[in-house]
Amino acid sequence: MALDDPDLPMKGVAPDAEELKELNTITIRNQRPDLEFSFLLPDGWYQQPAPPGRIDFSRESEFAPLGVFTATKDFVPPIAFSVGVRPAPKQGNVAEWVERHCYLNQLALQRLEVKQFMFGWGVDALALQASDIGPLKLRITMFEDGGHLFVLWGTAPIKLWEPMVRTLSLCILSFELLQPKGPTAPVAPKPDPSIVGGGGENDKQGG
Repeated sequence: MALDDPDLPMKGVAPDAEELKELNTITIRNQRPDLEFSFLLPDGWYQQPAPPGRIDFSRESEFAPLGVFTATKDFVPPIAFSVGVRPAPKQGNVAEWVERHCYLNQLALQRLEVKQFMFGWGVDALALQASDIGPLKLRITMFEDGGHLFVLWGTAPIKLWEPMVRTLSLCILSFELLQPKGPTAPVAPKPDPSIVGGGGENDKQGG
């Protein structure tokens, strides 16, 4: 099945029976059970060691890494699936936090959509990032659960995006928390009835 979208596919990603033999179900354990998760990863990928040092959550851009997985052992080229978490902000919604994340990390946000995934509702975004080897393309998927803000990154050089987007998207679309608590924050702003047009039942302007 062909991908339904060249950058943020939701259909055409699931493996067939033969492809499934080349995939591993990765389960990541944690001292906190509410941070444990699983997903599908192709055989032959590498889990990178956790970076040293403590995470400073006072910096909005900081996410604690829960896992970094790369197509090559030395991370060249930078094709990676990463999972991060931080305390969810007290105000706002996930869509706003994605926009803020891109701004703080100097990512050029191209698209932003609200979708339903295996883990629940989340925000799916496409962004570009400058690098020493040329522009990188990122699929950034963010969601909130139990007061934690999770972010999933699928990253590849733009020239390698087409052959890698299905694999990176499979990691994201197969991602599940092992002990989800449920969302406590909105995914996106509620629509303002005063600006909804079209004369439908959502049009509450009145005369």
